[in-house]
Amino acid sequence: MVPHSRATLRSICFTVFLVLSGCGAVFSFEDPKSVDFPTLTLTDDPNQFLVCPEGYCLRAEPHLISPVYDASIDDVRQAWDSVVAAAPRTKRMGVFADGFQVVDVQRSAILRFPDVVTTQFIRTGDNGVMLAVYSRSVYGKSDFGVNEKRITAWLQELAVALEKRAHR
Repeated sequence: MVPHSRATLRSICFTVFLVLSGCGAVFSFEDPKSVDFPTLTLTDDPNQFLVCPEGYCLRAEPHLISPVYDASIDDVRQAWDSVVAAAPRTKRMGVFADGFQVVDVQRSAILRFPDVVTTQFIRTGDNGVMLAVYSRSVYGKSDFGVNEKRITAWLQELAVALEKRAHR
């Protein structure tokens, strides 16, 4: 084997090692921070998904308007927490706004790229609850719709969980 081939082989082995080790340390990110949804602005990148109550996110056009959940804020928070806890490779990274905003990180299956999901629980004037959810990729410009799929699935699971709680 010539020296150039050994360097290439070492490079390939190192890359395989990173992939097999999960790359969690390599694909890190800064500590999560709270999000001020009314002043949030979105980037031009398609690797993000925003859910907001109508008129709540003043500087960003949400991709989806939050439904109103006819439940207590504690029930919505507990149901959301159970949905997120059941999601694979997901970890709670921060709690803000007296517990009414949470930050979770879900990592991709193969390379462990982190996606950050910030959720704000908002009381409505008529005893309902709405959510503001901002899901975004830390790395890359495109996410192939992963953030949208994740949040729409989590919202569907939340509705089911709240329906089950209502029938207890």
